[in-house]
Amino acid sequence: MRLSHGHVRLRVRNPGLRDELKRIVGATEAQSGAGKRTAVSSEAQSRTYPGSLSYVEEGPPPGGRGPSERREGQVCAKIGAKNHVSATRSRARGQLPLSYILCVSRFAIDVTACWRPQRVGMLTVAVELSRALVANRSGDDFVLLCSRERPEGLQGADCEAVLSPYRHELALKSRWIPAIEPKLQSDAILYPYWPSPPVRRPGAPPAAIFVHDLAFRIRPAEVPWQQRLYFRTVLPPALRGAAAVLVPSESTRRDLLKLYPIPGLEQRVEVISEGLPPAVDPGPLPEGIEPGFILAVGTVEPRKNYARLLVAYRQLRGRHGSLPFIINGRPGVPELVIAGRPGWAYGDTLQRIASEPGVRYLGHVDEPTLAALYAAASVLAFPSLYEGFGLPLLEAMARGIPAVVGTAGALPELALGAAISVDADDSNAIAGALERLLADDGLRIKLGEEGKRRAKGYTWANAARSTLAVLRRIGQGSERKVA
Repeated sequence: MRLSHGHVRLRVRNPGLRDELKRIVGATEAQSGAGKRTAVSSEAQSRTYPGSLSYVEEGPPPGGRGPSERREGQVCAKIGAKNHVSATRSRARGQLPLSYILCVSRFAIDVTACWRPQRVGMLTVAVELSRALVANRSGDDFVLLCSRERPEGLQGADCEAVLSPYRHELALKSRWIPAIEPKLQSDAILYPYWPSPPVRRPGAPPAAIFVHDLAFRIRPAEVPWQQRLYFRTVLPPALRGAAAVLVPSESTRRDLLKLYPIPGLEQRVEVISEGLPPAVDPGPLPEGIEPGFILAVGTVEPRKNYARLLVAYRQLRGRHGSLPFIINGRPGVPELVIAGRPGWAYGDTLQRIASEPGVRYLGHVDEPTLAALYAAASVLAFPSLYEGFGLPLLEAMARGIPAVVGTAGALPELALGAAISVDADDSNAIAGALERLLADDGLRIKLGEEGKRRAKGYTWANAARSTLAVLRRIGQGSERKVA
């Protein structure tokens, strides 16, 4: 809960004052339709809360002369008759009484899909963004919508949680979430994983939905038919009804506006880049793996393009005698190490991985093992056929690992000088780019340094601040005032 007036922001610190202000807001809302002013309960009239508000003020110094400055401190709050809220603040020139408008910022986040134990892709984004929002809330209140229990990674989040009895997405989206939305008393709701329910009831708060990518339209053959059917059904109404649409890249924004020419959509789309996960100390490398290998990270599914990567790697090994590679003091083509859980349509790919000389498949690995793999790799091979953002590429960039990436989707936008972009449908091009990186120490160092420089700008704190600005904007119509 926060109070605001001009350039001053106040955060409610006293639980008693917070509860009293919420009661005032509730009573005022209940009577607002009849145009009545609701008085504060008698026991609250003229009640003073010493040191109950902390404030941050930005503006000219006292007297109005000089450059803008930032001041912090505490104030005493007083609730008087007719819901008048005032605060008194000490200054060199005496006491300055101020009257404030009460702004209750309460936002809901749907994390019902985040109960799954393996956090990859969209699940990582949903959990990390939610955690950063709560940590950077600046006095705003949050409530998490969870499936049965808080997800791992959000168990210690300092906010309320509402637990659903359901696990299945269909029951959550068609029954539980539409019923709970109007009861949340939130100013806005964020859907960081799946879109909002296709049918929303009266009283539901304004929604901000996150569209991670449009693979089901751009590369439909590489997406399971169930996902294609789901998104083709729920995304159009969600786009039409959303107060804001968040996308992780300019590439995804262009694809969205091209594929969905909905009137007014362009003004509601915001690009909010994803961030690096919290740093994890590297664990030991898996047994038998030597540093200097080619690393591939991602779910084993058609869109990740492992089939062509294996062909490209076989071509490299076929030219072994003519390749002047010395990686980590060892001549020849380094090992290809693949880390990623099986996704869908993976049977043939896993069989080919198992039979390909020089290839190690680790399956899903924990965070310390993944950190160790990034630290020991010489090159990242990420020739995905389409990505809305590309977290594995960002993680590699942060560690100074150059990459080979596909030209489709957001990967060239994210890499921009930190990778070699190739036609991901051409295994010869993939092999050529890998050969070029492995043979040129100077190029690897140059791309790696550029990657580290660029990766510094991608943080979940930045993403949270941008998302909070969107939530506050779309929730302005829900602001409740006490005069």
